[in-house]
Amino acid sequence: MMLVELLKVFDEDYKYVCDETREIIHKKGQWHETFHCWLVDGTNVFIQKRSATKKDFPSLYDITAAGHLLTDEEIMDGVREVEEELGIQVDLSKLKRMGAVRDVIRLPSFIDKEFANVFLYQSTLGPDDFTLQLEEVERIHSVAIKDLQALFRREVENIICSDDTKITLSDFVPHETAYFEAVAEFLDLAKSSGM
Repeated sequence: MMLVELLKVFDEDYKYVCDETREIIHKKGQWHETFHCWLVDGTNVFIQKRSATKKDFPSLYDITAAGHLLTDEEIMDGVREVEEELGIQVDLSKLKRMGAVRDVIRLPSFIDKEFANVFLYQSTLGPDDFTLQLEEVERIHSVAIKDLQALFRREVENIICSDDTKITLSDFVPHETAYFEAVAEFLDLAKSSGM
């Protein structure tokens, strides 16, 4: 038996409207909440390669860890996504909330309208320190913050990860340009605060 995920539906002003299934929300293009966590380590940021078996955006690169917030969850409960996907224990004192960013992804099969609650996490982990939930995450890559920012700002065509993997923006989940630019700004704050 498959579990039905219930999410909160919001209006354009981020005010709660009702609860609905994830499937209906994506079909109707309704606003809902997600938790996005970017792990940063000094001058690097971690990105994930989504599992090839994922229903949505298989094998594309994305946020270090992210997921939908269920109806009975508050924003900080999204930490479970980091712990589930990456197999690490989150130290809340190292988690910095950056704010909510609107992010809309339109595909023929669904419209994903998110209030993405973006966090940066100060990490001292290496790519081999994660225990990945393989049905969600195929691999974790480390990228120089300045390189990822340049890619997100469309200043370069591609970047090279620490393991020599070459990535272009088309290799990423197709977030809105405004979302990528907001993350690039947040990463500036990470560098200036010594995260």
